[in-house]
Amino acid sequence: MDTTLNATFQFDCLQATLIDARWRVYSVPSVSHVPDWNQPLDVPQLSLGATPAYMRIPPNSLSWGVYVFNFTLDIYTARSNTPVAAGSDAVYVSVVRSDLQAVVVPAGPRITINFTDALVLNGTGSSDPDSSNSSTGLLFSWYCTTDNTNYQGERITLVSTKLCLAAKQTDLRWKGVSGPILSLLPRTLRGRNVYYFRMVIRKGSRTAFADRRVDVLLGPTPAAHISCVENCDNVLVISARFSLFLNCPACAGEHNSYNWSVLSTSGKEIAFDWAKESTTGRTRAHLSIKAFAFRAFSEAEFWLSLYSVTWSGAPLKLKYSFTINHAPETGKCNMTPTQGLAFLTKFVIRCTNFTDKDIPLTYKMVVSDLYGFGQMGSVKENPLGAILHWGPESTSPPSFLPVGVLANHYVIKVAVQVYDSLGAYTLVALHATVRPPMDRISSRSVLDRLFNFTMGPSSPLSTLLDEQAFLPAGYLIYISASIVNNMETNLTLQADKIRLREHLVNQTFLLPNGTLEEISQVVMCVTKVTQTTSGFSRMAHKLAMLRTWQANHALRQSQQTGKPFDAEQIEIVSTGILTSLSNILKLTVHYEVIDEPFYGLELLADTILAGMVPGNETIEMTTSSFNMYIKKVEKRDIEELFSSEELGRNRFHLLLNSSSVPSMPEDALITIMFCEFADDPFPWLTQQEMSSVEVVGFRMTGVAADGNVIEITPDVAEMHMVRKNLNSAAFNLTVGPDNAPGKVNELFKRTTGEFSFEVDSSAVNEVLVHIVTEVTLVFTASVYAGREITPAALVATFFVPYDIPPISNQSELFDGACAVKAARVICLPLSLLQLVAQRGSSSECTMTVTLHAPRFVMAPSTKLVRIALFSVQCLDMYGIQSDWREDSCVVGEKATWDKMHCVCKSPRRARRQLDAVARASAHLQTHFLTAKVIVVPNPVDLRLELIKSVPQNPVTLFVVLFIMLTYVFLAFWALHKDAMDQLLRQDMIILPDNDPYDKVCYLLTIFTGARYGAGTRASVFIQLKGTEGDSSVHCLSHPYFTTLYRGSINTFLLTTKSDLGDIHSIRVWHNNEGRTPSWYLSRIKVENLFSRHIWLFLCRKWLSVDTSLDRTFHAISPNQPLNKKDYFLIDLIYKLGRNHMWFSVFSGVSARPFNRLQRLSCCLAMLLSSLLCNIMFFNLNKKEDVEADRKYIRSVMIGLESVLITLPVQLLIAFLFTYSQKEARVTLQEASPLETPFVPVSSEYWEERLRKWHAEETEGAPGEGTRKPARGKSARLHRKAPNRGTVTKQHPHKKAESKVPHPQEADAHAGKENAEGSGGGAPARQPSQENPPELQKQRIVLPWCFVYIAWFLVFATCSVSAFFIVFYGLTYGYEKSIEWLFASFCAFCMSIFLVQPSKIILLSGFRTSRTKYCKNLSWASRHHYTEMKLFHVKMTPEEMRRRHEQVTQLRSSRMYQPLTDDEVRIFQRKRRVKRRALLFLSYILTHFLFLALLLSLVALLRHTDSFHYNQFIRDQFSAGLGAVTRLEDIYGWLGVALLPLLHNDPMPTFLPDSSSRILGLPLLRQVRARPGERLCPPAKDFAQDSVAREIRCHPEYGRDPEDTESYSNGWNRVSKRAADKNTDGFTYKPPEKTWVYFSHGLLHTYGSGGYGFYFFPEQQRFNSSLRLQELQSSDWLDERTWAVILELSTFNPDVCLFCSVSVIFEASQLGVVNTSISTHSFSLANFDRRTSTELYLYVAVLIFFFAYAVDEGYVILQEGTSYVTSVYNLLNLALKCSFAVLIALFLRKHFLATSIVQFHLWNPAEFVPFHAVSRLDHVMRVILGFLLFLSVLKTLRYSRFFYNVRLAQRAIQAALPGICHVALVVALYLFVYVAFGYLVFGQHEWNYSNLIHATQTIFAYCVSAFQNTEFSDDRVLGVLFLSSFLLGMICILINLFQAVILSSYEEMKQPVYEEPSDEAEAMTYLCRRLRAVCRCLPFRPKDPDEPEFFEDMLYGQPEKNSRRHLGLKTRNVNGKKMVYLVV
Repeated sequence: MDTTLNATFQFDCLQATLIDARWRVYSVPSVSHVPDWNQPLDVPQLSLGATPAYMRIPPNSLSWGVYVFNFTLDIYTARSNTPVAAGSDAVYVSVVRSDLQAVVVPAGPRITINFTDALVLNGTGSSDPDSSNSSTGLLFSWYCTTDNTNYQGERITLVSTKLCLAAKQTDLRWKGVSGPILSLLPRTLRGRNVYYFRMVIRKGSRTAFADRRVDVLLGPTPAAHISCVENCDNVLVISARFSLFLNCPACAGEHNSYNWSVLSTSGKEIAFDWAKESTTGRTRAHLSIKAFAFRAFSEAEFWLSLYSVTWSGAPLKLKYSFTINHAPETGKCNMTPTQGLAFLTKFVIRCTNFTDKDIPLTYKMVVSDLYGFGQMGSVKENPLGAILHWGPESTSPPSFLPVGVLANHYVIKVAVQVYDSLGAYTLVALHATVRPPMDRISSRSVLDRLFNFTMGPSSPLSTLLDEQAFLPAGYLIYISASIVNNMETNLTLQADKIRLREHLVNQTFLLPNGTLEEISQVVMCVTKVTQTTSGFSRMAHKLAMLRTWQANHALRQSQQTGKPFDAEQIEIVSTGILTSLSNILKLTVHYEVIDEPFYGLELLADTILAGMVPGNETIEMTTSSFNMYIKKVEKRDIEELFSSEELGRNRFHLLLNSSSVPSMPEDALITIMFCEFADDPFPWLTQQEMSSVEVVGFRMTGVAADGNVIEITPDVAEMHMVRKNLNSAAFNLTVGPDNAPGKVNELFKRTTGEFSFEVDSSAVNEVLVHIVTEVTLVFTASVYAGREITPAALVATFFVPYDIPPISNQSELFDGACAVKAARVICLPLSLLQLVAQRGSSSECTMTVTLHAPRFVMAPSTKLVRIALFSVQCLDMYGIQSDWREDSCVVGEKATWDKMHCVCKSPRRARRQLDAVARASAHLQTHFLTAKVIVVPNPVDLRLELIKSVPQNPVTLFVVLFIMLTYVFLAFWALHKDAMDQLLRQDMIILPDNDPYDKVCYLLTIFTGARYGAGTRASVFIQLKGTEGDSSVHCLSHPYFTTLYRGSINTFLLTTKSDLGDIHSIRVWHNNEGRTPSWYLSRIKVENLFSRHIWLFLCRKWLSVDTSLDRTFHAISPNQPLNKKDYFLIDLIYKLGRNHMWFSVFSGVSARPFNRLQRLSCCLAMLLSSLLCNIMFFNLNKKEDVEADRKYIRSVMIGLESVLITLPVQLLIAFLFTYSQKEARVTLQEASPLETPFVPVSSEYWEERLRKWHAEETEGAPGEGTRKPARGKSARLHRKAPNRGTVTKQHPHKKAESKVPHPQEADAHAGKENAEGSGGGAPARQPSQENPPELQKQRIVLPWCFVYIAWFLVFATCSVSAFFIVFYGLTYGYEKSIEWLFASFCAFCMSIFLVQPSKIILLSGFRTSRTKYCKNLSWASRHHYTEMKLFHVKMTPEEMRRRHEQVTQLRSSRMYQPLTDDEVRIFQRKRRVKRRALLFLSYILTHFLFLALLLSLVALLRHTDSFHYNQFIRDQFSAGLGAVTRLEDIYGWLGVALLPLLHNDPMPTFLPDSSSRILGLPLLRQVRARPGERLCPPAKDFAQDSVAREIRCHPEYGRDPEDTESYSNGWNRVSKRAADKNTDGFTYKPPEKTWVYFSHGLLHTYGSGGYGFYFFPEQQRFNSSLRLQELQSSDWLDERTWAVILELSTFNPDVCLFCSVSVIFEASQLGVVNTSISTHSFSLANFDRRTSTELYLYVAVLIFFFAYAVDEGYVILQEGTSYVTSVYNLLNLALKCSFAVLIALFLRKHFLATSIVQFHLWNPAEFVPFHAVSRLDHVMRVILGFLLFLSVLKTLRYSRFFYNVRLAQRAIQAALPGICHVALVVALYLFVYVAFGYLVFGQHEWNYSNLIHATQTIFAYCVSAFQNTEFSDDRVLGVLFLSSFLLGMICILINLFQAVILSSYEEMKQPVYEEPSDEAEAMTYLCRRLRAVCRCLPFRPKDPDEPEFFEDMLYGQPEKNSRRHLGLKTRNVNGKKMVYLVV
């Protein structure tokens, strides 16, 4: 356009001679840029105006862009050549492009055309004004819609889906037109419709559009009528399908709309469930209605109406009339007998009471044994079977039955079909148990009988065939085949079974194929014969296939000639043919080509498709060998079919161009058959690579315009075939953190994985690498040539997202094009493989692939990523050929590791015209496809290399290092302990209180028990008693030794003044001091050190204040028999300390020669060997995929197995260490006791005697060198030389000596046995005289060199085990290493706590099985006499005297005297207080923990959510209930309020505006009175006889009988009626017996029975409204109605709450309907969750229950009859009984709910009685409330340590008589006021309308809750009533209550203070212990005594100003009445 710029300027210069004004133009990128002022543009088109201040810009002078126009003004004077003044200004000018011009012809916004006119929209007039050639570069797009709201200005938005051509358009854009002219043929647009077209032109970023509205006028009405396809008689048979279609030749190819309706003869539409009862719906030209769809309709005439709007816009309204014929009314059938044996027992079926108006009736009895049969998707209840009887007789002849199904416990089904003369039938099912005859007779006998029945001219089968009784003959063949199939496999009978089967197949050729029954019988015979694949000859195989084809062909011929069979009956018989073909396919062998089954499949598909109508649901036929899917559609719907439906596991898609088959019109019928085979159907062609992908086949046929059938080959066929055997299709890849060198930022760390493989580039086209993972990260895959990962070897890089195909880098080295473009699938093309092969100069190429991703693992793992390496080649075969073809199909872009995608394109199309005869001999028309998968061999996971696994998985290495370091540390400790053991062996505890003047020494060995708490810290005192005197009292303690601890063996040296003679008893006591004073004394051994006499004392008693602190034990004989329990426990504890490999390392003193270091080394070898076994087991199981919840069980089992396997290692090493020693042991004879004991000098004291004795003993001990004993002393010294350094303590005549390291020392006493009858010591007898045979037993002794062998075994075992542990561990992932570590820990624990103790327990138990004596116990101590050293310095006489005086003074002190009775009682009381305190603490903690569990259980019940959910449901169902006052109002409430709740169209079965789903069917039931006349009682008194007959009373519920009969409509009585939800009439529903519940109304409580009416929420609301109208018209509610109850259950998944709803309408005697609603919400326990806190809570509750039950039982046993006298015991009993009831109710609720939920899942269309669960839940909540109340009440029992609580309890107990008296007075007064209010105000005041309301009101007055006190009827009397109540009750009686309690409270203060409770003492003890613990804390000052407030809180304060309670008092103390003085 023409533009002018104007510049204005002003100046003030009088001398100005020249004014120079100039314009300059500059080009800039944008308005934000500054131009280069030195480079102006030269634009000659620009011109100045009349003055220089004006600039004119002509059109097209500047191109589009941004310019700067600068105006400069210079002023010159005459005196200067330069401007004296200058000024300038600039302006930015943007030159933009012009808008495009969109022009559409014809002009005008609205165009009107006829339906038969063409439409042409011409947009060639559109232009670009800025272009010289205005039409050049314009792009045209056309859009069309029928809703102009899709055009919002320039934007085109798909607001609605109203497209112009819905069949061809997916969006608003008109496809196929890209030019300026849109030309539409006539009849393209629907008539009588408005279309909105838009043309959009584009050029660069500029757009323009033009809209046109096109009105298409109404077209002509086509001629059409409704035609019948099936069930076309005037009378409709409801048991058959009903098929119609609109016959409209002029409508071909048009997309018309259809709407079918069912009308009555009056023209009213009848509700019909089209989605459920039809297979096509109501919106197609073809209509197919299922059998029995009209069962709820009456026998009358109806119309099927079709309303269709044709493409021309003209409507069609057509009708088709039909009359419904019902099936015969159901009678009764029974079978006699109900169980028996096949071929031996004959059964008879009798049917009675079947009636129908269309007679005669025909009875068809079918044995329906369909176990193992195929399934037909279109047949829901398949009655196929062998026909036992067919005829008018209602009783079958006595017949055999086939063998029942083993899986169903030999139960077989017999279906009885009763037909009327028109063909409708009623079905009744019977069941019988039929076992095989082999249960009674042998298989040979059964087979012989079968031959007799079926072979020979006189056999029953031949006789039946001769008599032309073909159905019984076929049934006999079926029976015979059933028996043969159930015979066990027996090689001797195999030939006869094969011959019999072949004979049975031959006999089926004698059966005709004329009728449907005959064909069915033939099919069943062949199916049963071929059911078993074993024992079937090739001839029988071919004959069975031929007979199956004949039966199939007979069905097909029946459809083409004569009256065809019903389509559903054909499909039922086809099920048997399908199963026969499946059985025959299983008999296919790899060496023979068999094509007959495939001809049978095609023929079967044609047979079923012939009876289908277009639009039917896809029929799915499944068998064990293959699945087949068939579909019939119109040609125009073929594309929609494959875009919206997937068939089978293998999806397929066919693309067919309409122009490809021009001979077929748009409405031509096309059939599709698709098969998928479980196993390869062509085994003679199969290669190993092809067996891994399923074989599929398809066939497509169509009907041409001339009616001929043509074969159609689609343009494109796409198949997605499932790959089989996926277990080995991929391998786990180890991925872990990247270990690249250098410091990498944490954010940039990556996860990597590497693998390599080898492939032959000449054998494959491409290699596919599928990364199988759930990780949604982007992987980067780098491909290297060879196994080296270097930059030079890198050949390709791929970016692999998780949702789109991988992206490869562009490389000039290879062509990256590849057909496969699936997510996570990397395609390595052939060019890349050839490139790698060229580098290696061989077709075999090795490639390495590395994966990189952002870091998603912290340690190496093999469970996150899997790799599949494979190559795919698609194969196809048309018909059956010699081999698969590889050239017609290619791999598709969606191929993955588990599904192969193949695309087959057809270059040409074969068409054949088929007919019935030609098709039988034609070639197969099925197109088969499969794929050959070549798995790339030798994949190697490079991250599993050991050198790389060390830093990623160091678990095993660290474990081995940790074990070895621990061993080194413990080895040094063991060496130190061994040295300490040697030192301890040299020390003996010499008692400090030994008198230096004593002369005789005794060794006292004390064995402390090993029970819990057996050791003592008290001072123990002992006194020996002998025949010659008693010893002094000695204290068994030493300042430098810890003695008498648990399990200890301590030896003390005790001295006496003289020899005590034979010691007969010993007295032991202690002073009960120390922290743990109680002591369990096991046994004592006393030995006279000089005379070598030994006395044994078996004690096994506790010395404590609870039992006795002072005990005397008597000596026992060594031969005294022991109690087996005592021996077992003593021997077990002894062996655990010595033979337990782990415990013995840390025992007190280790036994020799097997020292601690050797034991520790043995443990190390055993531990490492068990770890090695564990890791080897894991290596064996590395391919097992164990579930997560079973991993721990597997680890534990592996650990146990490893421990058991490595047990011999421990036994061998321990044996070598134990029985190999340095020095030779002395003989058994030499180790026997001395014949002549040591005789000391009488004048010497014990120290001198001991020194001489020790010198003599050590002189005879064996030395380390070659020193020999002196002559003359040799024999004596050798006898004194003991084995292992003891003198007389080890005597080896014990039988078990050779089995243990130490001999039993009690045997030493066998030679020193006490004299008989003396009871004391006596001279010793020689052991050789007592047990001479045992003295010959020798101990196993190995040479010392075996020690080195043992050490070598330890070293070898540890080294080998450690090496292989690390070696195997490095091959594992981190997670598996952790599992191994857990298993190893389990093995370690089981070795310590299970295997080793079990071994010792078993051995001890074995030893205990024999009789044991005292001498068999272990009496050894840790001290060995010759190793002892005397370090005592000899004392001077003065020191001895002072020492003697100190000892004498000490023994005379109180310390050495036993405790008195008073001291013992004090200790007992302290102990009782301590025990009570601990019990009190445990009880109170347990109680509060239980209280917390109860509160948690209450929280689980979710009372808050239940309340809100109840309120929501109540509000939903309460709407309108208040308006229901009459029975008629119930119908209104049901229709207005209930139906909108039940029928939610957007979300069926859900309540509106809620996520609550209705479970099952809502039930409306009526409880009513039985018909009968009942006179009112007053009628006889005041009415005449004539009037009295008219006065009748309404029946009363509970008094009059309830009606339980069944009625027809209008309450007309019928004889019998079946209960059906849709049956006309009123059927009584009996009460629930399994799930009993009751409905509680305002007036009565009702059972669960009644006359039921069901609602169907899934159906339309109209259906329920219609049924309610019918119910109302039938007078369902009348004067005999007692109650109407609506019941349903809902479930809200958001809060996991169920809710049972009951709405009850009760008809009262006054005629008013009372309404009530009851809702109860509850939740169910979920035990299926793996980690459920709720489950743990329930387990804890059960544990508490069992603990409480055991505790209460123990208390009852302890207290006996006195138990019931304690209120606290009764409270506990009530609490625990409530607890037991709660658990019982919970379990009952859980199992009840489980059964109901299971019932609902099996029967979703039934009423679900969740009300039984809700009532149980309500009771459970009540019990839980009582339990919580009792638990809180029990808390008061534990608060009795407070003084005020005890005072309150005592005050209430003291005031209880007064309270009872006052309560009686109050109760009388309350009753008076209740009765007065009820009688006086009851008729007018609701508060007093009944006694319950009156009682509630009076109690409310007692708490001053005065409400509704108007007393409008009698205000004066009401005021007097209230005032008297205030004066008498509130002012007097209630205050009297308070006075009684307060007075008792004051009186009880002093007695309660004087008698503190046990709880207060326990609390005081606990507080003191707590303060003592606090004092032990560092920097804690010592607290003073208890503060006064604490004492006052526990014990209170005495009466200071009162002397009432002073003086003598009595009190029960420990059960004794004690007198005390209070001052």
